[in-house]
Amino acid sequence: MKTIIKSFALLTTTLLLSLNMLATGFEFEPEQYIDDIPFDLEAIEKQIMFEEAMAADFCLPEEDYIDDIPFSEDYLTKLNIYTVAVAQEFNFEDEDFISDLPSFTTVEMELNTNSLFAKSYSSR
Repeated sequence: MKTIIKSFALLTTTLLLSLNMLATGFEFEPEQYIDDIPFDLEAIEKQIMFEEAMAADFCLPEEDYIDDIPFSEDYLTKLNIYTVAVAQEFNFEDEDFISDLPSFTTVEMELNTNSLFAKSYSSR
């Protein structure tokens, strides 16, 4: 068995070496350039594309009116009034004492509040 394996390995090695020696002997000669296409395909393609682009009709049909931008005069008026009002400076005179609030006690205030609530509830 060992003899068969050794002989097979020796035969394989010999075969590989002989093939390697034969392969080094082959050299390909470079081929001559053959100009079998006597025109520039890229230039022709660009010319055709240019001619097609120039022949295309770029006149777009007139569109109907589309109201896609909402326009609110009321909003613009309010915005203008707000802008003018914010831009003004308000100067008030300083008052020494403000007496426009009547003086109530807490009990009177609660009674007035309850009577107002009762009136509004009964009117419903």
